[in-house]
Amino acid sequence: MYRLGYIDEDEGQRNSFYQFLKDDFEITLFGITEETELDSLVEEIFQSGIDMLVLDFRLDETGLVNFNADSLVDKIQERNLYYPLVILTSHEEDAMDHISNANLINGKEEMLGSKVQLFKQKLNKIVNGYQTRVSEAETELEELENKRQNDGLDAKEEDRYVELNNYLDKTMTAKSRISRTFYSEDTNKKLDDLIEKTSEILSKIEKEK
Repeated sequence: MYRLGYIDEDEGQRNSFYQFLKDDFEITLFGITEETELDSLVEEIFQSGIDMLVLDFRLDETGLVNFNADSLVDKIQERNLYYPLVILTSHEEDAMDHISNANLINGKEEMLGSKVQLFKQKLNKIVNGYQTRVSEAETELEELENKRQNDGLDAKEEDRYVELNNYLDKTMTAKSRISRTFYSEDTNKKLDDLIEKTSEILSKIEKEK
């Protein structure tokens, strides 16, 4: 059973969400008060250990906070670009104007009404898909790391190694795992040339000031 978080400024809506989904998910409800701040709420979400977050779009509707779901989504994706998210709202058109990824947006009345079973399936599929992709990427990266240390990687494998690192770095707050010692001599030379050319350009710009 996956752990699902829900954010809504309306206590009645939070209770309804819990009643609809409590038999299929472990539910964590995040309340909104006058003391709620965007950064602290994001921290609370990541510390909660939930597998996925569902949130109402108009979090400022009661005037308790001065931000909506779009700001919260941006902050979450700064830390984990692929964090499993769904926006549940009665104001779909408004949400569409502010959320770049329309696939995140779902109608509240429909999803928690006539199509609640479909909504449950969708949530499970989103979480499972995310966790599977991360797990497979970690496994493949570990295999490539072992080969790198023992036999070395060819050019294609090196590209894949970098690709996997970049993907996984976007799923967490950790900085890049790759040190310059990883790259082949040829790749390191290209990086050195690029740094040198960049320095020359910056120096030229500085002289022209």
